[in-house]
Amino acid sequence: MFGLLLTLLGWVGLSPVPFLAGVIGATEPALKLLISILIAYPLAIVYHKHVRQHVEYRNLYFIATGLDMAYYNFGISMYHNAIPALVIYLTTKFFGPGKINAIITFAFNMTYLLAGYVVTESEDYDITWTMPHCVLTLKLIALSFDLWDGKKMLKGQELSANNKLTALESSPSFLELIGFVYFPACFLVGPIFSFRRYKDYITDKFPLDKETAVYEAQAIKRLVQGLVYLVAYQVGVTVFSMKYMLSDEFRETSIFYRHFYCGLWAHFALYKYISCWLLTEASCIRFGLSYNGMETKGYPQVSKWDGCNNIKLLRFEGATRFQHYIDSFNCNTNYFAAEYVYKRLRFLGNRNLSQLVTLAFLALWHGTQSGYYMTFFNEFIIMVMEKDVEVMLTKTPFYNKIWDNTFLKYLLYIILKTYTIVFMGWSLAPFDAKSFSKWWSIYASLYFSGFVLFLPWAFVYKPLIKSGLKSLEQNKSKTQ
Repeated sequence: MFGLLLTLLGWVGLSPVPFLAGVIGATEPALKLLISILIAYPLAIVYHKHVRQHVEYRNLYFIATGLDMAYYNFGISMYHNAIPALVIYLTTKFFGPGKINAIITFAFNMTYLLAGYVVTESEDYDITWTMPHCVLTLKLIALSFDLWDGKKMLKGQELSANNKLTALESSPSFLELIGFVYFPACFLVGPIFSFRRYKDYITDKFPLDKETAVYEAQAIKRLVQGLVYLVAYQVGVTVFSMKYMLSDEFRETSIFYRHFYCGLWAHFALYKYISCWLLTEASCIRFGLSYNGMETKGYPQVSKWDGCNNIKLLRFEGATRFQHYIDSFNCNTNYFAAEYVYKRLRFLGNRNLSQLVTLAFLALWHGTQSGYYMTFFNEFIIMVMEKDVEVMLTKTPFYNKIWDNTFLKYLLYIILKTYTIVFMGWSLAPFDAKSFSKWWSIYASLYFSGFVLFLPWAFVYKPLIKSGLKSLEQNKSKTQ
């Protein structure tokens, strides 16, 4: 019970956390969060050595260690995280798994989370009980839909392949539900995972004994990567800062410098999330929760342990378009948005409208500040443009010739890489600045370049490019 111990030391003035926070230049809540994330790894080792062989104590161990983390970080306000779990347990018992239960769970959890934001949210990066609660909200909403899907499956209704993987034919017991909620490796910052995965894990459906050496090695690899990204983030924030972008000094620099600075700031700012996800994934792997089947290519077969992966590093670092960022960053939340929001909006009959509603949901899930909504609106207009450009250009012989030419290929890569870095900064600035006055100030210093590039796309640039491509095709036909 490390959390309780450190809390008691804090009460008597002997906790080392305030001193260490001052040394590394972090806030005390941020350091407490990092300590909690790191401590999950040794908790996994203890679980395998002393708890796993006692089946009846597994859920209790997760509950006790998760509650310990919750109390250490949030004190008595930790009770907020237990309320939605109790509610979904009672509504499932009373209404049964199905549509009504899913609607109640969705409405209650989103309302509770938003009420928490209204009470606790400020313009700073807050570490309060709403942090694990936003993760919990998605987990419980997904659970209610999985129960509904399970009911459909029992009735013989057709489900998608992905829905079949998570559908539940029976409701969780109370201990299973609370263990699922407080699982210590990812209670605080995610990643989210399905109850089906948790159930398979605690009922020994994963080959933990047979594949011990593999998942231990994978866990250490992710742990090292997480620590490297944590150091890179600490270095990055000493060079690139939001505070500087809000200063008069920043506005006096060249427009090119401002754009590149903002882009590099965003890239390093994302390392904060990446480092946390890598560290939590290391703990998930070490616990054995991340089993994802066997690799089918090659022989002998090797087990995969990426079931709780939330970041694809190579795709993220090599991104040359925003789709690469979406594919590689916060993967589990994006999967939730796709499976439980976007695909269930088919009745709207319009993909762009479904995407816009999904992004609005994600913005609302993050908080009430205007910066969140601006960031996800940016994602929408950028993705609309990118998809249109891809469709138009990939059909032209000229585009394919570029990728066949070594020099032009690398030149195009540099241009696209610069584009993604610069406009990731543009997109992410409101998310971090949060308040309208702050992000509008940054946008003004960048001459609203993102709006100039992306907003007129459909009615200015797209018709011009289509006309230009059509003219090229006609000239080519005449020449031939």
